[in-house]
Amino acid sequence: MRVYEFAKKNNISSKKVIDQLQQGGFEIHSHMSILDEKALNFLDALQGSQEKKHKQKDLKKKASKEKQEILPSLEENLSEKKDQAVVISGPINLADFSKKIDKPANDLIITLLRWGIIVTKNQLVSDDIISRLAQHYNVLIKQPSKEKGQRTERVELKKGENNLKERLPVVVVLGHVDHGKTTLLDVIRKTRVAIKEKGGITQHLAAYEATTDQGNIVFLDTPGHEAFSKIRQRGAKVADIAIIVVAADDGVMPQTIEAIEHAKAMNLPIIVAINKIDKVDESRIEVIKRELAQHDVLPEEWGGNAICIPISAKFGQGIDQLLDIIVLQSQIMELRASWAGAAKGYILEAKFEKGRGPVATVICQHGILKVGDYFKCGQTGGKVNSLIDSYGKSITEVGPSIPVQVAGFVSLPEVGDYFEVIKKDEYVQAKIARGAHKVTSRQLTHQEGINLLIKTDSNSSKEAILDSISKLSKKSAKKVNIVFSGVGDISESDVELAFNTGSNIIGLHVKAEANAIVLARRRNVSITLFDIIYKLLEQLEEQTKEEKEVVTVETKIGEAIVLRVFDIKGVGVVAGAYVREGRFSRDGKVMVWRGKEKIGEGKIVSLQREKKVVKEVHAGYECGFRVEGFDAWQVDDRAECYLSLPKKN
Repeated sequence: MRVYEFAKKNNISSKKVIDQLQQGGFEIHSHMSILDEKALNFLDALQGSQEKKHKQKDLKKKASKEKQEILPSLEENLSEKKDQAVVISGPINLADFSKKIDKPANDLIITLLRWGIIVTKNQLVSDDIISRLAQHYNVLIKQPSKEKGQRTERVELKKGENNLKERLPVVVVLGHVDHGKTTLLDVIRKTRVAIKEKGGITQHLAAYEATTDQGNIVFLDTPGHEAFSKIRQRGAKVADIAIIVVAADDGVMPQTIEAIEHAKAMNLPIIVAINKIDKVDESRIEVIKRELAQHDVLPEEWGGNAICIPISAKFGQGIDQLLDIIVLQSQIMELRASWAGAAKGYILEAKFEKGRGPVATVICQHGILKVGDYFKCGQTGGKVNSLIDSYGKSITEVGPSIPVQVAGFVSLPEVGDYFEVIKKDEYVQAKIARGAHKVTSRQLTHQEGINLLIKTDSNSSKEAILDSISKLSKKSAKKVNIVFSGVGDISESDVELAFNTGSNIIGLHVKAEANAIVLARRRNVSITLFDIIYKLLEQLEEQTKEEKEVVTVETKIGEAIVLRVFDIKGVGVVAGAYVREGRFSRDGKVMVWRGKEKIGEGKIVSLQREKKVVKEVHAGYECGFRVEGFDAWQVDDRAECYLSLPKKN
């Protein structure tokens, strides 16, 4: 039996089971760990019968009632000794508490065990346990006095602590291109997203709140194409758990390794979804695990911490188990966030929308974001005009971990920018950049190489293209100059700029305005639009290849012996020959030898075999050919055929 199965059977949390086992000296770290007979016996003895559980609940209720009755009289009896009361400030472990009340820690542990509570010396104890121990040992607990200079700080700290609430887990889905990440989310969200992606690949980071039987989970779907490395890094930045999707029929690939590195860098728990198991033999799963182990991702059953779940996203197999594991992992992590104060978070995506202007996908880590809030974000800011959730529904406020699309930016923010709600006065005083792209006089000059003007639908797409072009330019013969890059459809001003700088315009996921197309034709400016980034990069790579002069050498390809000579009226002298090695080509040149003496040469102008015009004749066959500039053939002359072929390096 696994930990989570025992927890479900006994109606307790997996975290509690793990804590109990660790306190009992068992090396258990995950809800997927298998419990042996010794561990099960320990847990069964600890849990006891259902009747004992009810008795413990009754005892707690009784103790609580006694607390309410005894505490007033206790405080009254000890009012003369208030100065000697124990001061408890903030969280405290059992060992420190025992010193404060001058009681042996072992006595406290035994007392708690009698009450059915297991606590170790170094474990933090809750306020309820402290109050109960204080009653038992007749000790008065006193809160620290609030000094004037510290009042504000403590009030804010207390307010934040009181508003720490459970939040949804944020799960980032990583992996190689076409390994099934979007299809997996498609199954979970019960919507068709994968089929909407151009070329079958996801090209933006998208955040979705998914409703499942196991509870709501926020998923970040990140692209697998290598150009989107930075987007994936941002996806991992705000996540709690990483799911790495590996196709069983493909194995660990370059972006899989990169995904593992991102997850480890952010110290995220890793769950491996081995996808497409419907297409392979069961033995492939073990092969994938061995490949993962080579990159320091050791499956739990091999003594590691990575949980591997075989799934088929296409047929929905193993999805429920995967969701169970995500929820159990989040419970163990005890994910909490402050629901008070100004909202703070990060930009996951930014783009222009017709009629709404600059919009961005924001995920808050703390606080509640409301319509009407003023905010700052990188070099821009604004006022929240509208909030739209991942289902396309308009909402008025949103809490931590919930992805939401925000409208109201003054200008387009950068992906990964820090987002923070501020007061109106602070917003008015702040010098928020309008996000206008300035083109310097240096950019307006014609430069050697290929000049490009880039327009995309979002900042993340722009960033991915610029990063890829930079790498391409470094290894290419021709330099690529980015004269300007921006977000939005291609306009007349873009065409004018391209004309003035001798640039070509490239667009990704955008369109060219009608007036811009007309102007581009008049100005003879090239506009090329793409829906898939790797198609764009492939074409650009072809353009950057240097046209090198091809070095050729004349290479002997065949040899023939002249058997007869024909002087055909109106045609000329034809040599009838037998090809004894290699081949004769109609595109070749012939050198004629009589004995050891070279007597002539010339280009083949016609080649026939059995009265048919042919391109070439191979060894073992007879042929007839006519050579330009030579007709003094004799029987037994030796003819060598040569072709100009590229020189090998």
